[in-house]
Amino acid sequence: MSNNSKWPAGHRNLLAIIILLTIAAIAVTYLRLRPRWIEYTETRDEKASIEAKLIKSEWPNDPERLEAILNAFNKQLGNKDKGLKVETAQIIAQATSMFKEKIENEYETIPDFIQRASQTEYKDQYDRLETYLQGKNIILDTSVFGMNELTSEPFKYQMLLKLWTTQAIIDCAINNKLRVTSKPLPGSRGRRASSITVLPMKSYYLNDNDSTAYVLEFPIQLELTGSMPNFSAFVDSLFTEGRFLPMVNMELIAQAPHGNKLPNSDKEGNINYHSIVAQVVCSSFFLPQAPPQKDSTSGKKTVSERPAGI
Repeated sequence: MSNNSKWPAGHRNLLAIIILLTIAAIAVTYLRLRPRWIEYTETRDEKASIEAKLIKSEWPNDPERLEAILNAFNKQLGNKDKGLKVETAQIIAQATSMFKEKIENEYETIPDFIQRASQTEYKDQYDRLETYLQGKNIILDTSVFGMNELTSEPFKYQMLLKLWTTQAIIDCAINNKLRVTSKPLPGSRGRRASSITVLPMKSYYLNDNDSTAYVLEFPIQLELTGSMPNFSAFVDSLFTEGRFLPMVNMELIAQAPHGNKLPNSDKEGNINYHSIVAQVVCSSFFLPQAPPQKDSTSGKKTVSERPAGI
């Protein structure tokens, strides 16, 4: 007979209860403390990793120095009266307000313009533009230009902005004595069309999850010919008060002189070509919504619509 059998029944029961409670206490402690221990080790490892990155980086570890750098950056960004924030807002306003006065005169507000622009208005303005350009010996053809009076797109205001941008760029060329070149149309028995093409619109987003574009770009491609001084004046005219039509692409070709005549050169030996051909892409920009109140640093993405005319 074992020694335990000599124990009183009450002692044996008490021992069993103590053993069970000990096991239960160990289990509860393990189940409750293990997650916290795991959390502690992960936090410790993360802290060590951050400290290692900070040591390798150029940033100081001293909180006071970091705060001083932060204050300097905030000062550089500026307040509502001056600084990079104000300058950025001014640049965006200048770049996207080219048609603001026209929109306010005809539609009062940009939201009204976006909502009220119609297919009928587009057709009327296309017909006016086509007639105006024909008077300047500029012929639009759907196969080259990419649009005609029957073109229909989901957003009518964008169609109008393409027409307005086209006329604004061509006016700059005409005012500086440049001609829009033309190209023969295949199978048209000598019929020609001016080298003007509406390129795909580009949409710029501030955040990847934004559903509405922050800025829209409307690029127009055309081929111009004329003298180099006149072309230089044309480039300057793209940036004037109330006009922002930056040249986003350019290919410049010098035309050879007629016959065996050599081009003129200056005293330093630089050749002066009287006539050049330039294929350029100029764009207007439009802000379809009010600028956000909060800064965003998540980057930018661009989305292009279906190509038109190419």
